[in-house]
Amino acid sequence: MATLRETASRIETGSVILARRIGHALTPEGRPVLAIIRIGAACLTVPPLYAAIERSPLILAPLAVGIWCRRAWHASAPAPIDPEQTRRQLIKAVLELIGDRPGIHLSELYPRLLASPYGARLDETRLRAALTDARITIHRSMRVGDVEGRSGIKRTDLEALLRPAPLSPVPDPSPTDGDAGQATPESGGERAGERAESA
Repeated sequence: MATLRETASRIETGSVILARRIGHALTPEGRPVLAIIRIGAACLTVPPLYAAIERSPLILAPLAVGIWCRRAWHASAPAPIDPEQTRRQLIKAVLELIGDRPGIHLSELYPRLLASPYGARLDETRLRAALTDARITIHRSMRVGDVEGRSGIKRTDLEALLRPAPLSPVPDPSPTDGDAGQATPESGGERAGERAESA
């Protein structure tokens, strides 16, 4: 659940987004005549709305504020998370920590990755789950530099995960017992009735 500060921040951000949308709607680029018409219509609409709020301020004012805040909240909603993009970001983050080495031990990876911007909202348990979800192979024992016998991740495994998957071969639609339109060797180009007559 969002805290009060997060809610206020989202409403503030959403209000800016709504203001920009309204501005773009009133002044479409390259269409000055339409912009004048829309701005004029908006100016004609504002006074009646303001008068209505003045007549019932205890009802309409909170209602207007509530509608605006709700729209601002939805306008500032974070973009949906793309699992594939998240997976690739994690792989690239681990590769960056590995550098030109053949791999990295988990004892080094966890603290460094958790201290990076990627791991700001993760703990060790969630990080291990993220590595599993990203299909990253964790080797029980591997050597990195002078240290061996510890669990870790190999650079070659990560590079393989970033490579695009090979396209599956397309099956040949032609018949397997001969070219299309040609007689099979068994018939010899003759019909069954013709063979019987020649016999």
